[in-house]
Amino acid sequence: MPWVRVDDRFPSHRKVALLSDRAFRLYVSALCWCSENLTEGRILDRELPLVAPRMRGAKQAAADLEEVGLWDRIADGWMVHDYLEYNPDRARVKAEREANAARQKAYRDRKRAEREAKKAAEEEAARNGNRNAPRNGVTGGPSSAGNDASATRTRHDDDFYAAVTCAENQRESQVSGIRNAVSNGTPSRPVLPSPSEKEKEVSQLATRARTEAPSRIGDQPRIPDASQPLIDALTAAGMIVGWDLAAGEWLLIESLINRCGIPALVVSARGSWEGARQQPRSGRYFLPAWRQIPGTPAAQPQHLPEAVGGSVTHLAAARGQKPATSDLRTQQALDVGRRLQAAADAQNRENQ
Repeated sequence: MPWVRVDDRFPSHRKVALLSDRAFRLYVSALCWCSENLTEGRILDRELPLVAPRMRGAKQAAADLEEVGLWDRIADGWMVHDYLEYNPDRARVKAEREANAARQKAYRDRKRAEREAKKAAEEEAARNGNRNAPRNGVTGGPSSAGNDASATRTRHDDDFYAAVTCAENQRESQVSGIRNAVSNGTPSRPVLPSPSEKEKEVSQLATRARTEAPSRIGDQPRIPDASQPLIDALTAAGMIVGWDLAAGEWLLIESLINRCGIPALVVSARGSWEGARQQPRSGRYFLPAWRQIPGTPAAQPQHLPEAVGGSVTHLAAARGQKPATSDLRTQQALDVGRRLQAAADAQNRENQ
């Protein structure tokens, strides 16, 4: 890449310090232009517009440079003062460029030769690998039939000697009862580890969950005793459906029986039955309508399920007065929550 030398004290030189900005720019532009075009500092009159193409008043700036001695006037133009003392001439620049080009060409040729040699070596290795591939799984190498037979015989001899040596080693190993801390006696049967306490507990919980799981009568699900009166009433009314429900749904039905009563549930089921487009097949079809039935406050506390326990006291019984509607709903929500929790605990034990 062409370059030009400028002294680091050039801006403060007495010839340059008093120059106008236009003349200073023209001088620096002329240095770069001469180095790029290899003119050795010579600038013709007709080339002045090429040195600074967008500069106005270039001739006046050239006269200023000529006046302070930075440019020397010649017959057909100007010569930059002492240009060749700080910058190389045309012959030196061309020689350096040719040397650089030759060095780069040699580098490229060397890299190309290395790539070709590497490729040829890989191809030769691939060809040798194919020639040295095993033949019929017995011997290797592209040898003759006689050589193949000799190699096979040698291999068989080696196998025979190896078998004899192995048998001798086995006989010698019986001489000493223990060699290298290894006994030659009959190995004992491994002792299986006994189950841990955690595994026993898990097994017991699984057995208990299977025992406590609700049974089935043939293909029919077992209906809880608390819900059986409602099922009988619906069957007597001609609404026969399946009752293969989850534990949480049975708890909800029992809560609805306690809250609304069986007659109200039968009447609601009749309306759903008659309003259905097709005949319902499962008792789950009645649940949405049953949830919308307003509750009837009970005169006395209802009997709590066994899953809740005996440590719960009804709010109305504790106060000794007729419970409010909000108290009843709170109590019913607590009952349902405890039932659902008991069902979830049973399910978890079964899964474990």
